[in-house]
Amino acid sequence: MKSLVPSHRLALSTLLLACGPAFAATLSGIVQDASGRRVAGALVVGNSAAGKDDANGAPHRWVATSDAAGRFTLQDFPAGPCHVTANADAAGSGQERDACIAGDTPASREETIVVRPQPARIGGHVTPPADAALAHDAIVFVAHRAADGSDPMVVYGTRIVHELWALALPDGTWAARAVTPAVASGSTRFLLPGRTAPIDLDLATPRGSHPEIADELHALVAKDQAARNAFIAAGESDESGAAMARVDDANLARLKQIIRRYGWPTGALVGNDAMIDVWTLTQHAPGPFIAQALPHLKAAADRGEIAWAMLALMIDRDLTDRKKPQIYGSQATVADGKVTLLPVQDEAHLDERRARVGLGPEADYLAQMQKLFFPAGTH
Repeated sequence: MKSLVPSHRLALSTLLLACGPAFAATLSGIVQDASGRRVAGALVVGNSAAGKDDANGAPHRWVATSDAAGRFTLQDFPAGPCHVTANADAAGSGQERDACIAGDTPASREETIVVRPQPARIGGHVTPPADAALAHDAIVFVAHRAADGSDPMVVYGTRIVHELWALALPDGTWAARAVTPAVASGSTRFLLPGRTAPIDLDLATPRGSHPEIADELHALVAKDQAARNAFIAAGESDESGAAMARVDDANLARLKQIIRRYGWPTGALVGNDAMIDVWTLTQHAPGPFIAQALPHLKAAADRGEIAWAMLALMIDRDLTDRKKPQIYGSQATVADGKVTLLPVQDEAHLDERRARVGLGPEADYLAQMQKLFFPAGTH
């Protein structure tokens, strides 16, 4: 029997970085409500598989605002798979799945996006960097991607007003990220319905005030992952396990040195991407260090620097290490061809707690783990 503990770095979102076509065209159209009335002031967001990252490390989006006649125009929009959405606040939101420009020659396209009231509304506060005011063109993008990855992400956007954002959305699994041309927040994952608490996002430069530390943290995680891949490739042999333990010990020693010199890493210090590295290194540390780290990582999750879904795994890891029932149902044992959930608090309300931190239903999670560990025995 072995404990089911995450050993690989989690990918919080899938960025489509495929090379786009050598041409782009104009995607334009109108935004209207269900009665056919044109809607002015809607924020229209185009998301394309041909998009590349912006300078701050966030995926590029095409953004426009519908005019008094409800018209919008997205310039230089590439051909290929895409989604286009519109958020009209009180009038609701909507999407056009077939707005993609096709063919092998430049061509413009005209589309109509119908917005409707949505069942859930979510929002929160956006904190700018300490030395800067919030840019006037700051936007919170909220993205949803099909579980099978078959389509580009559906991305809605909303302007930030007086450091606050709000958006009405369909039910589903989403990730929110605040973006300006210069800085971006981390990505916070959540489920609707389920999430009721505000989602607060802290803007930071991509690699923080000390990019050299961000680089080192990333290098430590690269060693961490190489050791775990070698452990799996070697059939989890004693020799490869010992080698992995040596890497973990060395990584933890260096992380502690960084903490002694600079304090606990934050997005402002190392950037939000490196905060995921901090989480990974901590997750693979002994239980006493995890217990020390949890208050700092909880604060990071509250700032939007790491996802609460990730923190939930660490909270459960800490509880099960101390022989206490877990909260979010992320820890299990693998034995006799079956993945079995370790004891959990108030199991009747488990899925409600999971939804609040951006985790899907427990039954789906266990089915995925069963398939991962015992693919031949999964029907």
